[in-house]
Amino acid sequence: MKFGYLPQTDLETGNLRTDDQLTDAIANLQRFSGIPVTGTIDEDTMRLMRLPRCGLPDKMDKMDPRYARIRHKRFTIHGQHWLHRNLTWR
Repeated sequence: MKFGYLPQTDLETGNLRTDDQLTDAIANLQRFSGIPVTGTIDEDTMRLMRLPRCGLPDKMDKMDPRYARIRHKRFTIHGQHWLHRNLTWR
């Protein structure tokens, strides 16, 4: 859900997913990342899922065809700055 491959949940359905939804989401992730599309979580997919990444979705808007094939740069130029320089991440 976080990266745009599964629809957001609601209060009624919670995290219920069908097998077809999960298979399609995995295949879309594989297709987007350029690894062999199997629709299952194989070794290449696990390696991909373990890589560090930003928290923004891969698919900005599924209905907008401009975002269908390429990933666009996402940044902000508001003059914001970090309050401190000692940063950590995981």
